[in-house]
Amino acid sequence: MSRTVAPSPPGRRARPHAEFMQIWEEGYVSNSVSFENMHTPSLFIVQGSPVVRADGTIDRARVRAMVAATVASLPDFRLRMRRSLLGLTPPAWVPDERFDLDRHLVFADEPVEFATADLRALSGAGDPVLSISHPLWRMRFTALAEGPLAVGLTLHHASTDGMSGMRLLSSITQSTAETPTGAAIDPFAGVRAARAWELPLLALGQWRRRARESGSLWRAYWSRPVTRRLRRVAARVLLPLRYRRGGERARAAALPPRRSAYRRIEAATAGKRARTLGGTLSDLQVSAMIAAWPGAERVVRLRFPVSFHDPAAPHIRNHVRDMEVSGDADADLAATVASVHAQVAARDAADPPSLVSGEPIGYSTLLPWVSRPRYFCGGEITEIVPFPASLGRDRLAAASIMYRGNLYVGATMPVAYDVEETTGRIAAHLTGVADTGRPGLP
Repeated sequence: MSRTVAPSPPGRRARPHAEFMQIWEEGYVSNSVSFENMHTPSLFIVQGSPVVRADGTIDRARVRAMVAATVASLPDFRLRMRRSLLGLTPPAWVPDERFDLDRHLVFADEPVEFATADLRALSGAGDPVLSISHPLWRMRFTALAEGPLAVGLTLHHASTDGMSGMRLLSSITQSTAETPTGAAIDPFAGVRAARAWELPLLALGQWRRRARESGSLWRAYWSRPVTRRLRRVAARVLLPLRYRRGGERARAAALPPRRSAYRRIEAATAGKRARTLGGTLSDLQVSAMIAAWPGAERVVRLRFPVSFHDPAAPHIRNHVRDMEVSGDADADLAATVASVHAQVAARDAADPPSLVSGEPIGYSTLLPWVSRPRYFCGGEITEIVPFPASLGRDRLAAASIMYRGNLYVGATMPVAYDVEETTGRIAAHLTGVADTGRPGLP
């Protein structure tokens, strides 16, 4: 990933920079509830970091310098959202000309024990809502009583999805503890943030350049009714009037309190079990969630993301579509895996996809990362706790990340459910072995 954006030619005024959202990303920032709901936290544990002093406290100045040289020196972490004049275009990502790194860093005052800690609190999920006027990310650092450093990273789904998020995580971590982080830089030195009135002109210029390369853009443009485009513009113009519609009552209804749990299992064991049952690892995870569902509803359905990322369209940051599959929570696991596998194959061939029966309960996603250790702040990342980017009203959502031969499975449920027990049941279905509870640190 490039660390800088090409500056303006010498002697010329700084050129405006803007990267436009896709239509589906715009929905994530269309009102205050959607905006808050699409915060996506994650948590990783760093062993042996030199930023943790002998007395267990964090060297905050050293952390700040390391983050400045890695995270904050990458373009993706210096962009803020800006809406266009009169809503003529989707919002755009522009450089934050008032960027302040301290706005994006949170340090816990006291060490905590990982074995009993609230995972969501460690991740930063309980911190204040991100400011829409600045880059949409935050990091929380907590010293653990056991010795390691807990690093929570909150991103926003409007700026990244699972696949692009994994690439971002690779870009801010290192391959060895000794890898130099380099000096902190401003990746947008020599350019400036586009103003709201400039966005329509920039959007037109960018679209015309891509249209010259692909005639299909013209066909796509004329295939959409003009009335739909006018409705979008009207919705953007009226956005300030409806952004906080419903207030705290709407927020409480859409974002009930939730708890999260996780398990660490061997990826090879889960992969072998999936093949034995005739499906993929993703099929097995969906089936395990269906089988572990503790609710009264027995025929249920889950959403899962399908990536449409294309190397020919690098300007699209967030390119997934949700699809659904269903299953019977009381059925034999092998039968559910076979059914899910068949449904996925049938939906790949269906245009448009057929409707899925069952009570909607939530969301499943599985992401590969890397097979070798990664390092952050000079220490090795030894543990990952993933949190699904799910809807607030989902009753069971799970995300898994494959890292260093392990599969880290994180699940989130409303507080009315026992998320620890349910996560353990998911892990047991993934491995065929009885759950042993929340894992300790390696």
